[in-house]
Amino acid sequence: MLVSTHTHFSLELFTKIAANRYKIAANGYITVGFKRVNAVSKNLKINSVERISSEGKHCAFTGLIKNPFDMSNQTLLSIYRRGLNHVSPDGAVIVCKLNLKSGRKIYQRLVIPSWDLRDPKFCFDGRKLIITAFAKHKSVNTDSVITKMVSYFSTTGDSWSSPHFFGKSGWWLWRLTWHKSKAYGFAYNRSRERIDLYEGDPRKQLFLRKNGVMSLDKYGYGYPNESHILFDKKDNATAIVRRDADSFSAKLGFSSPPYTHWIWHDLKYYIGGPVMLVLTDTMYLVAGRNWDNKKATTAIWLLSLADYSLKLLITLPSKGDNSYPGLVWQGDTLYVSYYSDHIDNKTRVYLAEISGMNTLLDKVK
Repeated sequence: MLVSTHTHFSLELFTKIAANRYKIAANGYITVGFKRVNAVSKNLKINSVERISSEGKHCAFTGLIKNPFDMSNQTLLSIYRRGLNHVSPDGAVIVCKLNLKSGRKIYQRLVIPSWDLRDPKFCFDGRKLIITAFAKHKSVNTDSVITKMVSYFSTTGDSWSSPHFFGKSGWWLWRLTWHKSKAYGFAYNRSRERIDLYEGDPRKQLFLRKNGVMSLDKYGYGYPNESHILFDKKDNATAIVRRDADSFSAKLGFSSPPYTHWIWHDLKYYIGGPVMLVLTDTMYLVAGRNWDNKKATTAIWLLSLADYSLKLLITLPSKGDNSYPGLVWQGDTLYVSYYSDHIDNKTRVYLAEISGMNTLLDKVK
Protein backbone atom coordinates (compact mmCIF):
# COMPACT_ATOMS: atom_id res chain seq x y z
CA MET A 1 0.00 0.00 0.00
CA LEU A 2 1.23 3.46 -0.86
CA VAL A 3 1.29 5.82 2.10
CA SER A 4 1.81 9.55 1.56
CA THR A 5 3.32 11.21 4.60
CA HIS A 6 2.89 14.88 5.34
CA THR A 7 5.24 17.37 3.73
CA HIS A 8 7.39 18.21 6.72
CA PHE A 9 9.41 21.38 6.39
CA SER A 10 13.12 20.99 7.11
CA LEU A 11 15.09 24.23 7.34
CA GLU A 12 18.36 22.32 7.31
CA LEU A 13 17.49 20.34 4.18
CA PHE A 14 16.10 23.36 2.38
CA THR A 15 19.18 25.45 3.23
CA LYS A 16 21.53 22.83 1.80
CA ILE A 17 19.61 22.51 -1.47
CA ALA A 18 18.98 26.24 -1.81
CA ALA A 19 22.68 26.96 -1.44
CA ASN A 20 23.37 24.75 -4.45
CA ARG A 21 20.40 25.80 -6.62
CA TYR A 22 19.91 29.51 -5.95
CA LYS A 23 22.06 32.54 -6.62
CA ILE A 24 22.21 34.15 -3.18
CA ALA A 25 22.97 37.85 -3.32
CA ALA A 26 25.02 39.57 -0.64
CA ASN A 27 21.94 41.39 0.65
CA GLY A 28 20.16 38.12 1.33
CA TYR A 29 17.64 38.18 -1.52
CA ILE A 30 17.11 35.05 -3.58
CA THR A 31 17.68 36.26 -7.14
CA VAL A 32 17.30 32.94 -8.99
CA GLY A 33 18.87 34.46 -12.07
CA PHE A 34 16.29 37.22 -12.63
CA LYS A 35 15.47 40.70 -11.46
CA ARG A 36 15.40 41.07 -7.68
CA VAL A 37 11.94 41.15 -6.12
CA ASN A 38 11.82 43.73 -3.35
CA ALA A 39 9.47 43.60 -0.38
CA VAL A 40 6.72 46.16 -0.86
CA SER A 41 4.40 46.85 2.07
CA LYS A 42 3.21 50.38 1.29
CA ASN A 43 -0.24 49.25 0.20
CA LEU A 44 -1.03 46.86 3.03
CA LYS A 45 -0.89 47.60 6.76
CA ILE A 46 -1.19 45.11 9.61
CA ASN A 47 -3.72 46.57 12.04
CA SER A 48 -3.82 43.66 14.48
CA VAL A 49 -2.71 40.10 15.04
CA GLU A 50 -4.79 38.11 17.53
CA ARG A 51 -4.34 34.62 18.85
CA ILE A 52 -7.53 32.69 18.09
CA SER A 53 -6.59 29.10 18.96
CA SER A 54 -7.87 27.57 22.16
CA GLU A 55 -5.58 25.79 24.57
CA GLY A 56 -3.45 23.04 23.09
CA LYS A 57 0.18 21.99 22.77
CA HIS A 58 0.32 22.39 18.98
CA CYS A 59 -2.35 24.31 17.04
CA ALA A 60 -1.60 24.58 13.33
CA PHE A 61 -2.60 24.09 9.66
CA THR A 62 -5.35 26.66 9.27
CA GLY A 63 -8.24 27.51 6.99
CA LEU A 64 -10.55 30.52 6.91
CA ILE A 65 -13.90 31.29 5.31
CA LYS A 66 -16.56 33.95 5.55
CA ASN A 67 -19.46 32.34 7.39
CA PRO A 68 -21.84 31.52 4.51
CA PHE A 69 -24.82 31.23 6.88
CA ASP A 70 -24.38 34.68 8.46
CA MET A 71 -26.13 37.26 6.30
CA SER A 72 -24.78 40.09 8.52
CA ASN A 73 -21.19 39.28 7.44
CA GLN A 74 -20.05 39.65 11.03
CA THR A 75 -18.57 36.19 11.57
CA LEU A 76 -15.69 34.21 10.16
CA LEU A 77 -15.08 30.50 10.52
CA SER A 78 -11.53 29.35 11.13
CA ILE A 79 -10.37 25.76 11.17
CA TYR A 80 -7.16 24.13 12.37
CA ARG A 81 -5.59 20.96 13.77
CA ARG A 82 -4.85 20.57 17.48
CA GLY A 83 -2.46 17.90 18.72
CA LEU A 84 0.51 17.27 20.98
CA ASN A 85 2.98 18.20 18.24
CA HIS A 86 3.42 18.57 14.47
CA VAL A 87 3.31 14.82 13.80
CA SER A 88 1.53 13.40 16.85
CA PRO A 89 -1.14 10.74 16.17
CA ASP A 90 -3.86 12.56 18.13
CA GLY A 91 -4.90 15.33 15.75
CA ALA A 92 -8.36 16.84 16.26
CA VAL A 93 -10.14 19.34 14.03
CA ILE A 94 -11.11 22.58 15.74
CA VAL A 95 -13.68 24.96 14.23
CA CYS A 96 -13.69 28.50 15.63
CA LYS A 97 -16.58 30.87 14.95
CA LEU A 98 -15.23 34.39 15.38
CA ASN A 99 -17.50 37.42 15.73
CA LEU A 100 -15.67 40.37 14.16
CA LYS A 101 -17.78 42.91 16.03
CA SER A 102 -17.77 41.51 19.57
CA GLY A 103 -14.64 39.38 19.38
CA ARG A 104 -16.52 36.40 20.81
CA LYS A 105 -15.17 32.98 19.87
CA ILE A 106 -17.10 29.71 19.87
CA TYR A 107 -15.19 26.44 19.43
CA GLN A 108 -16.23 23.04 18.13
CA ARG A 109 -14.09 19.89 18.20
CA LEU A 110 -14.26 17.03 15.68
CA VAL A 111 -12.42 13.80 16.47
CA ILE A 112 -12.29 10.18 15.35
CA PRO A 113 -10.84 7.92 18.07
CA SER A 114 -7.44 6.42 17.12
CA TRP A 115 -7.24 8.56 13.96
CA ASP A 116 -4.99 11.58 13.38
CA LEU A 117 -6.91 14.28 11.50
CA ARG A 118 -4.60 16.62 9.58
CA ASP A 119 -4.76 19.82 7.54
CA PRO A 120 -8.51 20.49 7.64
CA LYS A 121 -9.98 22.69 4.89
CA PHE A 122 -13.33 24.35 4.22
CA CYS A 123 -15.18 24.28 0.91
CA PHE A 124 -18.70 25.50 0.17
CA ASP A 125 -20.97 24.01 -2.49
CA GLY A 126 -23.53 26.83 -2.36
CA ARG A 127 -25.73 25.14 0.24
CA LYS A 128 -23.53 23.05 2.49
CA LEU A 129 -20.26 23.95 4.18
CA ILE A 130 -17.89 21.00 3.97
CA ILE A 131 -14.78 20.16 5.95
CA THR A 132 -12.20 17.83 4.46
CA ALA A 133 -9.13 16.48 6.24
CA PHE A 134 -6.46 13.83 5.83
CA ALA A 135 -7.05 10.94 8.26
CA LYS A 136 -4.29 8.60 9.39
CA HIS A 137 -4.60 5.48 11.53
CA LYS A 138 -1.71 3.39 12.81
CA SER A 139 -2.38 -0.06 14.24
CA VAL A 140 -0.93 -0.49 17.73
CA ASN A 141 -0.52 -4.22 17.08
CA THR A 142 1.04 -4.36 13.61
CA ASP A 143 2.25 -0.76 13.07
CA SER A 144 0.46 -0.83 9.71
CA VAL A 145 -0.79 2.56 8.52
CA ILE A 146 -4.09 3.34 6.82
CA THR A 147 -4.78 6.76 5.31
CA LYS A 148 -8.04 8.12 3.95
CA MET A 149 -9.73 11.44 3.38
CA VAL A 150 -12.61 12.35 5.68
CA SER A 151 -15.41 14.88 5.30
CA TYR A 152 -18.05 16.53 7.47
CA PHE A 153 -20.80 18.89 6.36
CA SER A 154 -23.05 21.52 7.94
CA THR A 155 -26.07 23.59 6.88
CA THR A 156 -25.71 26.04 9.79
CA GLY A 157 -22.03 26.20 10.73
CA ASP A 158 -23.09 25.33 14.31
CA SER A 159 -23.29 21.54 14.10
CA TRP A 160 -21.66 18.94 11.89
CA SER A 161 -22.51 15.61 10.32
CA SER A 162 -20.87 12.34 11.24
CA PRO A 163 -17.56 11.67 9.47
CA HIS A 164 -17.54 10.21 5.97
CA PHE A 165 -14.44 8.49 4.59
CA PHE A 166 -13.59 8.82 0.91
CA GLY A 167 -10.63 8.97 -1.44
CA LYS A 168 -7.83 6.63 -2.39
CA SER A 169 -5.65 5.30 0.39
CA GLY A 170 -2.18 6.79 0.27
CA TRP A 171 -3.21 9.86 -1.74
CA TRP A 172 -3.65 13.25 -0.08
CA LEU A 173 -6.37 15.47 -1.58
CA TRP A 174 -5.03 18.78 -0.39
CA ARG A 175 -7.61 21.49 -1.05
CA LEU A 176 -10.95 21.30 -2.89
CA THR A 177 -12.63 24.05 -4.91
CA TRP A 178 -16.25 23.86 -6.06
CA HIS A 179 -17.05 24.79 -9.65
CA LYS A 180 -20.33 24.07 -11.45
CA SER A 181 -21.61 21.49 -8.96
CA LYS A 182 -18.33 19.60 -8.70
CA ALA A 183 -15.40 19.79 -6.31
CA TYR A 184 -11.92 19.73 -7.88
CA GLY A 185 -8.57 19.16 -6.25
CA PHE A 186 -5.10 17.70 -6.70
CA ALA A 187 -4.08 14.60 -4.76
CA TYR A 188 -0.41 13.92 -4.16
CA ASN A 189 1.69 10.92 -3.21
CA ARG A 190 5.22 11.38 -1.99
CA SER A 191 6.72 8.15 -3.32
CA ARG A 192 5.15 8.65 -6.77
CA GLU A 193 6.27 12.32 -6.95
CA ARG A 194 3.17 13.37 -8.83
CA ILE A 195 -0.21 15.02 -8.47
CA ASP A 196 -3.48 13.70 -9.94
CA LEU A 197 -6.65 15.72 -10.57
CA TYR A 198 -9.86 14.52 -8.90
CA GLU A 199 -13.45 15.69 -9.20
CA GLY A 200 -16.71 14.84 -7.48
CA ASP A 201 -18.44 15.38 -4.14
CA PRO A 202 -16.45 14.85 -0.90
CA ARG A 203 -19.71 13.95 0.88
CA LYS A 204 -19.80 10.91 -1.39
CA GLN A 205 -16.73 10.19 -3.51
CA LEU A 206 -14.19 11.90 -5.76
CA PHE A 207 -13.08 10.30 -9.00
CA LEU A 208 -9.89 10.52 -11.00
CA ARG A 209 -10.14 13.09 -13.79
CA LYS A 210 -6.49 12.99 -14.91
CA ASN A 211 -3.44 11.31 -13.46
CA GLY A 212 0.02 12.83 -13.60
CA VAL A 213 -1.00 16.44 -14.31
CA MET A 214 2.43 17.21 -12.87
CA SER A 215 5.09 14.62 -12.14
CA LEU A 216 8.79 13.94 -11.97
CA ASP A 217 8.55 11.29 -14.70
CA LYS A 218 6.63 13.37 -17.26
CA TYR A 219 7.63 16.96 -16.52
CA GLY A 220 10.87 16.59 -14.55
CA TYR A 221 9.34 18.47 -11.62
CA GLY A 222 10.13 16.65 -8.37
CA TYR A 223 7.68 16.09 -5.54
CA PRO A 224 4.68 18.35 -6.24
CA ASN A 225 2.29 18.37 -3.28
CA GLU A 226 0.21 21.13 -1.60
CA SER A 227 -1.94 23.10 -4.02
CA HIS A 228 -4.88 25.40 -4.70
CA ILE A 229 -7.08 25.63 -7.81
CA LEU A 230 -9.29 28.59 -8.74
CA PHE A 231 -11.74 28.94 -11.64
CA ASP A 232 -12.72 32.08 -13.58
CA LYS A 233 -16.03 33.02 -15.20
CA LYS A 234 -14.96 31.36 -18.46
CA ASP A 235 -14.32 28.05 -16.65
CA ASN A 236 -10.54 28.37 -16.98
CA ALA A 237 -8.52 26.94 -14.09
CA THR A 238 -5.47 28.48 -12.42
CA ALA A 239 -3.45 26.44 -9.92
CA ILE A 240 -0.45 26.92 -7.67
CA VAL A 241 1.58 23.92 -6.46
CA ARG A 242 4.26 23.63 -3.81
CA ARG A 243 7.25 21.42 -4.57
CA ASP A 244 9.84 19.88 -2.25
CA ALA A 245 12.56 18.62 -4.57
CA ASP A 246 15.25 19.90 -6.98
CA SER A 247 14.84 23.73 -7.04
CA PHE A 248 11.98 23.71 -4.49
CA SER A 249 10.26 26.38 -6.59
CA ALA A 250 6.46 26.52 -6.80
CA LYS A 251 4.65 26.08 -10.10
CA LEU A 252 1.78 28.06 -11.62
CA GLY A 253 -0.54 26.10 -13.88
CA PHE A 254 -3.33 26.86 -16.37
CA SER A 255 -5.98 24.63 -17.88
CA SER A 256 -9.38 24.75 -19.54
CA PRO A 257 -12.23 22.20 -19.64
CA PRO A 258 -12.00 19.24 -19.33
CA TYR A 259 -8.84 20.04 -17.31
CA THR A 260 -6.84 17.11 -18.62
CA HIS A 261 -4.02 19.22 -20.07
CA TRP A 262 -2.07 21.69 -17.94
CA ILE A 263 0.62 24.23 -18.82
CA TRP A 264 3.09 24.92 -16.00
CA HIS A 265 5.31 27.93 -15.32
CA ASP A 266 8.03 28.24 -12.71
CA LEU A 267 7.47 30.91 -10.03
CA LYS A 268 11.12 30.90 -8.89
CA TYR A 269 10.07 30.91 -5.24
CA TYR A 270 9.44 28.27 -2.63
CA ILE A 271 5.87 28.63 -1.25
CA GLY A 272 4.61 26.28 1.45
CA GLY A 273 0.90 25.71 2.02
CA PRO A 274 -0.08 28.06 -0.83
CA VAL A 275 -3.50 29.70 -1.03
CA MET A 276 -4.71 32.22 -3.64
CA LEU A 277 -7.25 35.02 -3.82
CA VAL A 278 -8.43 36.77 -7.02
CA LEU A 279 -7.94 40.54 -7.30
CA THR A 280 -8.47 41.00 -11.05
CA ASP A 281 -8.43 38.77 -14.12
CA THR A 282 -4.64 38.90 -14.19
CA MET A 283 -3.60 39.72 -10.62
CA TYR A 284 -3.93 37.39 -7.61
CA LEU A 285 -2.82 37.40 -4.01
CA VAL A 286 -0.82 34.39 -2.85
CA ALA A 287 -0.11 33.55 0.78
CA GLY A 288 2.09 30.82 2.19
CA ARG A 289 5.42 30.01 3.79
CA ASN A 290 8.32 32.10 2.50
CA TRP A 291 12.04 31.36 2.70
CA ASP A 292 14.50 34.28 2.58
CA ASN A 293 17.70 32.20 2.82
CA LYS A 294 17.74 32.63 6.60
CA LYS A 295 14.35 31.84 8.04
CA ALA A 296 10.84 30.69 7.23
CA THR A 297 7.99 33.18 7.62
CA THR A 298 4.37 33.59 6.57
CA ALA A 299 4.08 36.03 3.66
CA ILE A 300 1.71 37.50 1.11
CA TRP A 301 2.72 38.08 -2.51
CA LEU A 302 1.17 39.80 -5.51
CA LEU A 303 1.05 37.33 -8.40
CA SER A 304 0.86 38.44 -12.03
CA LEU A 305 -0.67 35.87 -14.38
CA ALA A 306 0.64 37.89 -17.31
CA ASP A 307 4.35 37.33 -16.66
CA TYR A 308 4.22 34.76 -13.82
CA SER A 309 6.01 37.11 -11.43
CA LEU A 310 5.69 37.38 -7.66
CA LYS A 311 6.14 40.56 -5.65
CA LEU A 312 6.42 40.28 -1.89
CA LEU A 313 3.84 42.57 -0.29
CA ILE A 314 4.01 41.88 3.43
CA THR A 315 5.41 39.45 5.99
CA LEU A 316 3.36 38.53 9.03
CA PRO A 317 4.84 38.12 12.53
CA SER A 318 6.06 34.53 12.34
CA LYS A 319 8.99 32.17 12.72
CA GLY A 320 9.91 28.52 12.99
CA ASP A 321 6.99 26.15 12.47
CA ASN A 322 4.55 28.47 10.72
CA SER A 323 2.29 29.36 7.78
CA TYR A 324 -0.61 27.38 6.18
CA PRO A 325 -2.77 30.49 5.88
CA GLY A 326 -6.40 31.11 5.03
CA LEU A 327 -7.64 34.30 3.32
CA VAL A 328 -10.88 36.28 3.48
CA TRP A 329 -11.29 39.64 1.73
CA GLN A 330 -14.01 41.93 3.07
CA GLY A 331 -14.15 45.59 1.95
CA ASP A 332 -10.80 47.25 2.60
CA THR A 333 -9.74 44.48 4.98
CA LEU A 334 -7.89 41.24 4.38
CA TYR A 335 -8.21 38.64 7.15
CA VAL A 336 -5.44 36.06 7.31
CA SER A 337 -5.42 32.99 9.53
CA TYR A 338 -2.06 31.28 10.04
CA TYR A 339 -0.02 29.53 12.68
CA SER A 340 3.38 30.31 14.13
CA ASP A 341 5.60 29.75 17.16
CA HIS A 342 7.07 33.27 17.28
CA ILE A 343 5.70 33.94 20.79
CA ASP A 344 7.22 31.83 23.58
CA ASN A 345 7.97 29.10 21.03
CA LYS A 346 4.35 27.98 21.37
CA THR A 347 2.66 26.86 18.15
CA ARG A 348 -0.60 28.81 17.99
CA VAL A 349 -3.14 30.01 15.43
CA TYR A 350 -3.46 33.73 14.77
CA LEU A 351 -5.80 36.01 12.85
CA ALA A 352 -4.23 39.04 11.21
CA GLU A 353 -6.34 42.01 10.14
CA ILE A 354 -4.74 43.90 7.26
CA SER A 355 -6.05 47.12 5.69
CA GLY A 356 -5.27 48.68 2.33
CA MET A 357 -6.99 46.30 -0.06
CA ASN A 358 -8.85 49.08 -1.86
CA THR A 359 -5.64 50.98 -2.55
CA LEU A 360 -3.92 47.81 -3.71
CA LEU A 361 -6.83 46.99 -6.01
CA ASP A 362 -6.74 50.49 -7.53
CA LYS A 363 -3.04 50.11 -8.28
CA VAL A 364 -3.32 46.74 -10.00
CA LYS A 365 -6.39 47.47 -12.11
